Order: sequence, then C-alpha cells, then structure tokens
Amino acid sequence: MKIYHYTTIESLALILKNKTLLFNRLDCVDDIEEGSVMSSGINIGQYVFVSCWTESAEESIPLWKMYAGNKMGVRIGLERNMFKQYLVQNPRLGGQQAFGSMWMYIPPEELENPDYFVFPIHNIEEDFFYRKVQYVEDVNEKTRNTVIITPTGQDKANATISFGEIGRYKHKRWSFQNETRFVITISPFNPFFSKPEEVATVALNSYMQNKIICFDKYFMHLDLTVLANIEITLSPNATEGQRVIVESLTRQYAPNATIKPSSLGHLVKI
Repeated sequence: MKIYHYTTIESLALILKNKTLLFNRLDCVDDIEEGSVMSSGINIGQYVFVSCWTESAEESIPLWKMYAGNKMGVRIGLERNMFKQYLVQNPRLGGQQAFGSMWMYIPPEELENPDYFVFPIHNIEEDFFYRKVQYVEDVNEKTRNTVIITPTGQDKANATISFGEIGRYKHKRWSFQNETRFVITISPFNPFFSKPEEVATVALNSYMQNKIICFDKYFMHLDLTVLANIEITLSPNATEGQRVIVESLTRQYAPNATIKPSSLGHLVKI
C-alpha cells in the first residue's frame, strides 16, 4: 500500500542522500494543541516522535500549500512498509545479557544509549506504530488520563502511561489533512542501565520531573528497495528548473524513481 508525504525539494534531497526519514517531536509540530498534552503534570508529547503522511492518492491543495514550500515542493509516495529491518541476536544492553533474536526497525546500537531509550518496533502493522489520526472535538478530554499514578505507600507510587493514546488525536479543525502517521516513543532514560529493582523508580522520577530529551528530531533508516522505487509528484506550479533538480537527484540516488506532474497543474496557484 502506497502512502504520501508533502515536503520540499530540499527535504527530498536529504531523504534520498541519507536514506532516512525524519520524525519530529510532538511538542515541536505545527499543531500546538496536540503537542502540549499534559497528564498528571507530565508533558507527554515531548517523548513522542511522529512522521506525518496521508493515504489519500488525491492531491490536497491545503497540504501542498502548508508543507511543500509553495513552488519548491514535491509529494513523495512510498510503500507503507518502508523501513529498514535489523536482526538483533543475543543483545548485551547496559551490562545485562539477553538471549534470543528478533527483527526490528530500530538499529541495535540505539538500544545501548544510556541517556534515552527508543522503544523497539517489531511490526509495522501494529496500531501503535502506524496509526490513523482521529479527529475529535476535545483533544484534552481524550488524553487527560494518559498517565495514571497510583500511590502504593510512603513516597512510593506506580505509574501507568498509555503512550498509544498520544499522537492519535487532533481537533476536527485539522480533519482536512486526512492524516496517518508513524509514531515512536523515546523515554528519557534507558531501563537497561538501572538495576532491575530500580527501573520503576527511575522511570517514575524521570517522567514526573519532565526530564528533557536533548533532541527534537529522530531519523529512521529506509529500506533501500522501497526507496529506489519512490514516486515523486511535482508541485502544481513547478518550474522547468525544479523538474531538472528533481531529475538530477533521482538520477544520482534513485534511478528507478517515478516523476509525475501534478494533476492540479494549470488549475491552481500554490
């Protein structure tokens, strides 16, 4: 299944050259409301990163206008299962040895960073990783109970965080986007670098203190076979020079790419 992303020619160049896809931290996206979700005093959006797409094959004038840099834009189309997979075998993380093997979309070395932890993604079909945005009247109502803290004794508590509910809801004013998105969660600590009996305490303290992740962008590697067959639609008002730029980029990095004129050409000024 092919999905679509509106972006600039500059971003296209970086995607093709680096073979990666950018994920933005949710508190840095253009929808301020969904990026400022608070629950139990915790700014949950700062731990969620998203890459925004649409399944609609019909071109969208608002998306061209908002995300494709006016005339200097393109719409890329890729198969939904677009990410590189890694075989992880008997990983040793934070001094702890695990046994077994699995395929996942996060490179093994990312699991070894002591300052943060990228939750491994095993299945692209899961609703947790790839989800359709739901447009609602009140985002806060849907997310206010994302974090539930239950006291268990003196200075102790348990926390349940439903990360699957963050990055899922947007106000109905955004429904024109018809958006789907990839979502990853990054915690501000690595559980493998704590003693097993201390993990729950470290996690709770990190979230309650709104411990900051020191980056607002994350890049996932793309499957080279999928990227090689990228579909690129030029802006409705693309110039001949911009077509030359795109053709030059694909000739160097994706010779099997398909370049298409916009179906809105000569019908609208972006």
